[in-house]
Amino acid sequence: MGFYNRWQKSGVDTFGGTVRTAALLHGSGTSAAPTSTATANKNFLGYWVKSTATSGDARGLYLRLYFGAAGSGEAIRAYATADAANVATGGTVNGIHATLSMNASSSISGQGFGARVTFDAAADTRTLNGNCAPILIESNIATGNTVPATMAHIRVTDTGAVAIKKLFRLPTVASAGLLAAHTTDAMTHSIRCVDDAGTVFYIMATTTSSNRTGGA
Repeated sequence: MGFYNRWQKSGVDTFGGTVRTAALLHGSGTSAAPTSTATANKNFLGYWVKSTATSGDARGLYLRLYFGAAGSGEAIRAYATADAANVATGGTVNGIHATLSMNASSSISGQGFGARVTFDAAADTRTLNGNCAPILIESNIATGNTVPATMAHIRVTDTGAVAIKKLFRLPTVASAGLLAAHTTDAMTHSIRCVDDAGTVFYIMATTTSSNRTGGA
């Protein structure tokens, strides 16, 4: 039995109080009584690990949740909740912050991504049902809030000294492909965007498919 399980089984946490958790396996705190500290620059849970294997995949954390009935949920659900005025003054709060980092004199000869999101479906003869997508970007703003003019569903920014000059990398142009050529189409719609200075601009779009190579 590991230290964490012994600690939980004893009913006392490392903060000197009684373990309060609704977790099935292990944990500490509840939404009504979170385990807390007033000490700055502390991680409630931290692992610094390193793989020196010359092949295969290493993962800092592997979690897989199987849904065997009609229930729903998430393999990981992360909240970062502002619970006071002026949270993150001079800083940032994030629900999730994922970074692919490259140290000096290091390189990646294969592929590397700060975040990778995959919609996976096993081989089968079927039509995929449900309202599914690899990514859902969702706002949930209650009545009474005022959305500032510079707020958008996605913000793209360069924080380092060297900027990435392109917004998207798409598959090669192909007839009937994701990216296909149009000829002589007039704009029928536009997507509204805003830059960090508050300037609004528009991405032009059309509902006309007759002039799209390969059709709709």
